[in-house]
Amino acid sequence: MTSQRASLAAAAAVVFLAGIAGIAQSQQEAPPSAPACLAVVLPSVQGVEGSAADVASALRDLFVRYLNGPSIRSISLEARLPSQAVLEARQKDCGHVLIPSMVRKRSGGGKLSGILGQAVGTAAWRVPYGAGVGGAVAAGAAAGAAQAISSFVSETERKDEIELSYRLGTPESVEQTKPVTARAKAKTDREDLLTPLMERAAQAIAATVATTQ
Repeated sequence: MTSQRASLAAAAAVVFLAGIAGIAQSQQEAPPSAPACLAVVLPSVQGVEGSAADVASALRDLFVRYLNGPSIRSISLEARLPSQAVLEARQKDCGHVLIPSMVRKRSGGGKLSGILGQAVGTAAWRVPYGAGVGGAVAAGAAAGAAQAISSFVSETERKDEIELSYRLGTPESVEQTKPVTARAKAKTDREDLLTPLMERAAQAIAATVATTQ
């Protein structure tokens, strides 16, 4: 009887271990989930000296860089009208659409003198790369985007205000989504208000996309 019980116990152990091995193998063979696709629309910008199109393109490119990582794949949309951008996002199988906008409100003072961007070093713009939203370095942005943003920051005067807004949703709902808005006011000339606003926005957007994937 003892021998029979021992045999049954050994057989049960073999079955149990085989089951664990099968589960482990199935977990290893399961493909990783695909990153969520986020399509970024060309932002609307107001209160910008020079080429608003250059600043808009730079903002879109920076949002794409901030929001690229293992769980999010961000792409730039070329369509300028939100309605057409939504159609473009559908064609590219993106389940999330980001529509940013930015407004700079002048304090009423005179325009800063000097060459635009002269006082703004590369360290003033931290451009993210790699996996995380928090990973930021001074280099890595396209030259055109870096120059446009550097010039924009150099034009900031004390008491100027920047308002950064965005709408985030599916291609079907994004145009009806309530915008999320944040504001900052400059305490000094040439203060970089845009970097902290974009970092906070990117963190919130990444968290929302992760929970709705």
